[in-house]
Amino acid sequence: MCGIIGYTGKKNITDELVAGLEKLEYRGYDSAGIAYCERGKLVTVKAVGRISELKKLTDGLRPDSSCGIGHTRWATHGKPTLANCHPHLSYGGKFAIVHNGIIENCRQLRLLCESRGISPISDTDSELIAHLLEMYFEGDLRKAADKVAGMLEGSFAVGILCSCRPNEIYAFASRSPLAIGEGRNFCALASDGNALSGAETLVFLKDGESALLRPSGAEYYRKGKRINPQSAPFSAASALSGKDGYAHYMLKETYEQPEAAARTIAALSGIKLRGALSFIGCGSSYHAGLSMLPLACHACSRPAQAQLAGEFLCSERVKSRGTTAVLLSQSGETADTVAAALEAERRACRTFAIVNVASSTLTRVCGAHAVTRAGPEIAVATTKGFTSQVVAVAAMLARGTLAESTERLPFIMEKALEAGVSDEAEEASRLLAISPNAFFIGRKADYGVALEGALKLKEITYIPALGLSAGELKHGSISLIGEGTPVVVVHTDPRLREKTLLTVASVRARGGFVIAVTDDRDVCAACDLAVRIPSSDPFLSPAVSVIPLQLIAYRAAVLLGRDVDKPRNLAKSVTVE
Repeated sequence: MCGIIGYTGKKNITDELVAGLEKLEYRGYDSAGIAYCERGKLVTVKAVGRISELKKLTDGLRPDSSCGIGHTRWATHGKPTLANCHPHLSYGGKFAIVHNGIIENCRQLRLLCESRGISPISDTDSELIAHLLEMYFEGDLRKAADKVAGMLEGSFAVGILCSCRPNEIYAFASRSPLAIGEGRNFCALASDGNALSGAETLVFLKDGESALLRPSGAEYYRKGKRINPQSAPFSAASALSGKDGYAHYMLKETYEQPEAAARTIAALSGIKLRGALSFIGCGSSYHAGLSMLPLACHACSRPAQAQLAGEFLCSERVKSRGTTAVLLSQSGETADTVAAALEAERRACRTFAIVNVASSTLTRVCGAHAVTRAGPEIAVATTKGFTSQVVAVAAMLARGTLAESTERLPFIMEKALEAGVSDEAEEASRLLAISPNAFFIGRKADYGVALEGALKLKEITYIPALGLSAGELKHGSISLIGEGTPVVVVHTDPRLREKTLLTVASVRARGGFVIAVTDDRDVCAACDLAVRIPSSDPFLSPAVSVIPLQLIAYRAAVLLGRDVDKPRNLAKSVTVE
């Protein structure tokens, strides 16, 4: 969730660290800070809020140092305060650390520190790492770091500065991404390789590995022994350069969906998913898998299910030999999904990852993977990440006429963008923006889209929105519908027309205001407001029907003055379970 940056070289350290943190803003954060060593003393600069606040504090600083670490924090232990902001200093001021992840045995480690007379000043689990480093430091930074790493339970990527080694950074990682980049006369680290501008090669630390960074390059270790990990040429993501004239990244990425879909279909249509399928993901990725169940089960006659990664981890361990666990994640770093992949392996499943980042953890832990071609997604609320996962599954499952329909999806998605900016869609946005709550309903493939539409509205407007299977509305939730309550009905399957019309009638009879997102004339006529979408095969329609919902939510958020690209409390990549 948070972002880590580190640099040792010849450039101004505050400029390098702040620039690196700006490239990690998309991950979601609530505070930021940097640390560097000047004249034998570690210095920290921190700010609660956006990186722009940190930049005000660092503008004009020209420290006598070219080595430092930085961090954007997303609160897990403790509120967003200066005390809880990274980097954290050790009790004697000898160490500064940044940490991404979560330390599960932090309570025991806090008791250990307190038993030695060390009183942590923050509420975080991360600060304890700094204190342990100084506690066990006897002149050898690598030995102290390795000992501390062995004491930690959970997920962690850690960057370390030591006042007695002012030009070096030590780093270690387990179950949390950390990339090391080497360039001419500098070495750097980051939780996302795209933040390492100017690097020529890139290495991702594997679980249990560590690295010592100097301006001349990096040394890598595993269990105390020097290793030579495989490196890859560095290629920065061009889409990180800007919004290309759009008001927000989310709007830009929404309009990139047809092209992203076309690239994904072309790249993945030759790959086949085998056997019974279990789609596993979190949030929008789970919704993508859920919306593709009818395609797998009904159109392709495959036994299939969709599961939330966190629930899969808590379920009984039943051997599932012959099942392909399809792990869906935009970043490939989602902690629950990565853990679910490892658990699926233990249950004798084949594991297949569908991700948007080729060098992610999920691609390394799964038996096979496919990379969508969405390109970098900066906005926290996913748009093209969702549709790229949908078309990826379609491309790998569809055969015959369905495969031909899949090829036509990008053209239909272009028309769906027009529906999303229609007068009816704008009216829907205005209505939702002034409503205290909203419902989104659908059946079969439309159910997953209804959940995704509700999630988009919640994420970026903060309006409570409930996504439901249309058949479940009458089992309790209909009691919440009163005069003017907006109910968005997603309908794309003509075989379900009569059921949809009955549901619409039930809602309107209780005073609800029904907004249809559909290609069906009869359903349009039965509703209070209709956003007419282009027709597509019902099994493939989630890639089409979701687009107006994204734009409706986006416009409502703008009307409410929300921070669309960086909604409160959210992170782009949730790297803790």
